[in-house]
Amino acid sequence: MSGLYDAIVIPLVCISGLWIPITLLCCIPWVQKQMLYLHWVTMWPGKWLKEPERAGYLKNQVSPFWISAVDGERLFAWLVAPLGVYSKHADGFIQEPSGSDIDIEERLAFRLLRDDPEARLLIYFHGNSATIAQGRRTEEYRMYSSGASDKIFVLAFDYRGFGISKGTPSESGLLGDAEAVVEWALKVACIPPNRIVLLGHSLGTAVASGIVHRYSGLDSPVQFAGLILCAAFTDSGNAFSSYSIADVIPVLAPVKMIPALQRWFNHRMRDTWKTKERLVMLVQQLSAFNLILVHAVDDGTMPYSHTEELFKATTRAVADDNPSDQEIDKRLKIIDLGEAGRQEVWKSSGISISKLIAKHGGHNTTMKWGPISLAVLECFNLANLHAQ
Repeated sequence: MSGLYDAIVIPLVCISGLWIPITLLCCIPWVQKQMLYLHWVTMWPGKWLKEPERAGYLKNQVSPFWISAVDGERLFAWLVAPLGVYSKHADGFIQEPSGSDIDIEERLAFRLLRDDPEARLLIYFHGNSATIAQGRRTEEYRMYSSGASDKIFVLAFDYRGFGISKGTPSESGLLGDAEAVVEWALKVACIPPNRIVLLGHSLGTAVASGIVHRYSGLDSPVQFAGLILCAAFTDSGNAFSSYSIADVIPVLAPVKMIPALQRWFNHRMRDTWKTKERLVMLVQQLSAFNLILVHAVDDGTMPYSHTEELFKATTRAVADDNPSDQEIDKRLKIIDLGEAGRQEVWKSSGISISKLIAKHGGHNTTMKWGPISLAVLECFNLANLHAQ
């Protein structure tokens, strides 16, 4: 099917000539911003930001609150208590007042997260468009804590310009937002980095990679429990040229087919989001790190070739003897997941780089893929904890 698609659809795009004006249009910074972030698209369920119970949560299981970025922009966030924790303290959750104007440090969920030395925190970086209250995202928060429902809290937030968060999105702005959220987790909730996992989807993979790279470059590098990237892209220029409208029409495919044109196009990106470069640097800077890349073979929005390229670049970056691609392949641990897909694992000293490739699922559905929940547990080292 893929061969037939390449033989018919891509040539039609080339012949049509539509890609030429679209390419030039995408060189305009304002157009780039609207297409890259889609922050102006808010689907109806995503508007229930202050009513999380409408997404199926128990009363006060979600604590809505605000986090302030360094530049003063206010970001709307959810702290989601896992079901196991809620069941043990149900009376307290039900009796406490509701609302996003209540100081988060007065909320029961916050105190239970802060005061439990075994609690873990998953920070969720969503993709473009919609909000943290979007239906499929709220389902994902529940799923990621299900493997350890008495331990894993989820912190999700809307970047500036999304939902009711203030400001306008940009690369520097979103990285500032990510830093504000991570600082809140480290210094307000007092969660050590080895109990924090960052998980990003699509656009969120660039944001999560960027902030981990920033912390890895400090004089005293911060090492988080893990970084999970679902449907990642190498950089924004390649993302634009790989993108398919409605998962069918790759309008900028000719750009990707001509290396010189791709380089010219990349230089015109205002927000570059160079995830590949950042991941290579951070795996070289850290002595211990767990990176998990996830993608679906049938992702029509962002081809899984991006994840293959990221996996190859990062494994080569930590290999100590400059091996060939064939030698790298020989040193991989390959796990057959049956009809679910496959996993490839590369380990070198304290660095673990894993690639999870789903046979089915597409761009969004893969986020609810079972192996991702297992990857979250493995990052937190909770799989062994619950087996004891």
